[in-house]
Amino acid sequence: MSAKEKKALDNITRRTFIKKLGGGILVVSFAGLTWRMFDQGVFSTGEGPAYEPWDTDKEILESKPLALVSDAILASNPHNTQPWLFKVTDSSIELYADESRNLGAFDPLRREMFIGLGCAIENLMLSAYAHGYEPKLRYKPNSLEPACIARIDLTQSEKDTSPLYKAIPQRHTHRGEYNTDRLVPKTTLRDIENLIKDEKKVNVSWFSSSKEKQNIGDLIVEATEAIIADEEMSAESNKWFKENWKDIQEERDGITLDAQGSSFFIRSMGKILPPMSHESNNQFWLSSTEKVHTATAATYGVISVRDANDNVQRARAGRAWQRIHLHGTNIGLGMQPLNQLNEMADREKKLRIKEHFGNAMKEITGDSAWKGIFIFRCGYPLKETHPSPRRSVDDVIL
Repeated sequence: MSAKEKKALDNITRRTFIKKLGGGILVVSFAGLTWRMFDQGVFSTGEGPAYEPWDTDKEILESKPLALVSDAILASNPHNTQPWLFKVTDSSIELYADESRNLGAFDPLRREMFIGLGCAIENLMLSAYAHGYEPKLRYKPNSLEPACIARIDLTQSEKDTSPLYKAIPQRHTHRGEYNTDRLVPKTTLRDIENLIKDEKKVNVSWFSSSKEKQNIGDLIVEATEAIIADEEMSAESNKWFKENWKDIQEERDGITLDAQGSSFFIRSMGKILPPMSHESNNQFWLSSTEKVHTATAATYGVISVRDANDNVQRARAGRAWQRIHLHGTNIGLGMQPLNQLNEMADREKKLRIKEHFGNAMKEITGDSAWKGIFIFRCGYPLKETHPSPRRSVDDVIL
């Protein structure tokens, strides 16, 4: 073989090798991508051990007090921290605050923690009636146990399954876009007001005009900017954002990509790509707050109490919020807490600094007799939402 022929053959061999190598890289890359998609739960939204508590088939717990706890753990709560523990007997359930799951600088006065506990109380009460009990609720039943916020004594009775109870496994926070062309009827807002009238010292106010929504929305965005500029608050918030599928299934708490209200494509990319940095998470939250949450709110609701520092009134406000959210679920309303303004107001009190956000909150409420402790938006969502992970009953029993 001549030198020229050898050179030509060598070139052909190299080209063939490169082509094969390229094809191999493509196959390996595709295989790696496919593995990553399955490993990060791209096709497993709402599945796995972390989501089993949302299964409504509770035959094994039928008419037993643990069935009530299995409904209670599906309640709304801050940052999905699930800050509760339960002591259960055949005739009673006690609910305790789990301080190990507090939000630290993000909730320095424990306002949100006790609102979340109130949400669990509401589910417990609804579940008690549905499982054939007559519940008797007492707040702070034992002065020697300050972490115990409530005790529910149970006596046998007829089953009474309400529409609100049936909504428990369907209730999820809608963090996506709402329909900006569809207003929430005033009759619907009045129905919600009547729904919580029996909650003592709790009130709900509505802000639906363009001017009111612009004012509240601007304040929420400003408060979000202040939170992410506060390193301690930002860190406390970010540590509850869970991106790794394995961590979600094992820890079964926190805020996930699937619960953000984004499209399947956006959620998939978020799972496949490397985890975002602390700063990127902050900017994502700020952008969502400004361009989605406040931009598409049909109306804002503010839940107020007489004494913002009283844990029982906070728990009552939580019961009201849970009831409102369950009712909203039944009538197709999306709802989302937007408490950045309150979080910054609490931070100002804790640090004893000028109460810029605290004073803004007072102006929104307007009545000095009422203290606004919880803000939420509502409207008609454009996309479906998905459940958040939940710890099992066994994990929350004392």
